[in-house]
Amino acid sequence: MTGRDERAAAGFETAARRARLTVPADWRAGAVAAYAELMALTDQLRDPTRPPGHEPSAVYRITAEDDDE
Repeated sequence: MTGRDERAAAGFETAARRARLTVPADWRAGAVAAYAELMALTDQLRDPTRPPGHEPSAVYRITAEDDDE
């Protein structure tokens, strides 16, 4: 296991424990891999120079439009 793999496994264990999740042993490797990929993607979204109001989740708005009007 590489250092990145060990960090991902430790991070996954911490997140699972906080969420009170029980992950079956045969799912653990896949869950850790998915967690590592998710963390890599979230690192790409973070930008310390961007104000919190401009984070991607706050930029887009979805509005419902009535087709009847």
